Amino acid sequence: MWPTRVLLRSVRRTYMELDYARHMPKEYVEKVKRTVPKKIYTNRYGAPDIVRWTLHPDDYVPTDGRPWELDAFEKNIQRAHDYHQHKLRHRFFELRHEEKVAIPAEEWTIFPGDLVQVMVGKDRGKTGVVSHVNKETNAVFVRGRHTKLVNDYENLVECGINSIYRQVEQPLYIHKGQVKLVDPSDNEPCEADWVLNEEGNEYVRISKRSKFQIPMPQLAQATSEYLTADRYVEVDGKDTPAEVVLEKTYKPVLKSFEEEIADAMGIQDKRKLQPTYWY
Repeated sequence: MWPTRVLLRSVRRTYMELDYARHMPKEYVEKVKRTVPKKIYTNRYGAPDIVRWTLHPDDYVPTDGRPWELDAFEKNIQRAHDYHQHKLRHRFFELRHEEKVAIPAEEWTIFPGDLVQVMVGKDRGKTGVVSHVNKETNAVFVRGRHTKLVNDYENLVECGINSIYRQVEQPLYIHKGQVKLVDPSDNEPCEADWVLNEEGNEYVRISKRSKFQIPMPQLAQATSEYLTADRYVEVDGKDTPAEVVLEKTYKPVLKSFEEEIADAMGIQDKRKLQPTYWY
């Protein structure tokens, strides 16, 4: 029993790494979620500093769009503006919002490129291809399905600019049963689950109803730079080769930063450093 458990733990769940921001630095994604930095008023003639205009750590509200998109960014800006107005007027600002519980990564089964069926709305019963997903709100966007007519220049009509309408896909939520995968065996909606294959080296996606395997779409591997990792072409002079990136160039030594600089420049320093202590 014990070797079997160790073997299962060693199997890598590659599907958990397929996220809408896996090709972007994590620091950048976290940065765009915050719109207002901390502002500290100092030099108050001995009085304690005042920390103002600081958004609450739980101020970020997940939206159906990507955090760096214009619509999602404008919502964060508006929320920050409302917070500032309440702060300046010394009024209470409600930080609580509807809690959105995200589906765990090991239970997420719908990815970009999957064929799904819409279960609600005017497109109920119709199938479509998933364009992108948002795991923070359990939202799925289907190309050409569950759309809404939007006027891009609604606020510029007074300036003489004609209205331009377009159909925009609206989110479909998985936890509400608004969209389901299509079973390849009979083209009927189904729910999927991750099961270890017969070789025991990879998790595959199967239909709970028919036990038929649902292959992963190629679009799930795509990023903003290339379709799949094996088709990426390095640009000579711009991209750093992989062997250079993986090369170990740092050799740790028991010396301080000043001692390393002195040795590199050939400086002879006979002084003895005072002992330092870490607590």
